[in-house]
Amino acid sequence: MIYLFDLDNTLWDTFDKNGNPIWAKQLVPPYQIKDDVVTDDVFSYCRLRKGVREYLEHLQHEDNQLGFISVGSYFGMAFSKQPSIQMLELFNISQYLNRFQVLEYKTFNKATFIDVLKGKIVFYDDNLKNFASLKDNVICVDALNIHDWSQLIGKKYD
Repeated sequence: MIYLFDLDNTLWDTFDKNGNPIWAKQLVPPYQIKDDVVTDDVFSYCRLRKGVREYLEHLQHEDNQLGFISVGSYFGMAFSKQPSIQMLELFNISQYLNRFQVLEYKTFNKATFIDVLKGKIVFYDDNLKNFASLKDNVICVDALNIHDWSQLIGKKYD
């Protein structure tokens, strides 16, 4: 089975120093991490959602294909320098999401990538608009309803 994850507002939440929601691409290096919270140079922060690491590890051990698909790319920046890619590294979850790595600019349509994949796909995203045009082989999961990812361990999608 293929498991695809959006990043912002799905695996993590990012806020400016006043607590207003922002995108990970707005973070400014250098970064510091403590207890699954990355703080940037201007005191914005990115918090990994509860249970994410445990869930990804579980899925990988079950021999699934895992990846991410996000429209959180900072235009014109090298892939390895993208704040979202750096968050994956800092949170120590990049090794789980290595089968598919799609980080595009906000105008990218996720369905164009997902629809060419073969097999059963579970797709987690916080934006329900991204589910509208997907084919029948895709199980769509609203990430906004997941409060503890570890509670999904053992859940089977048919």
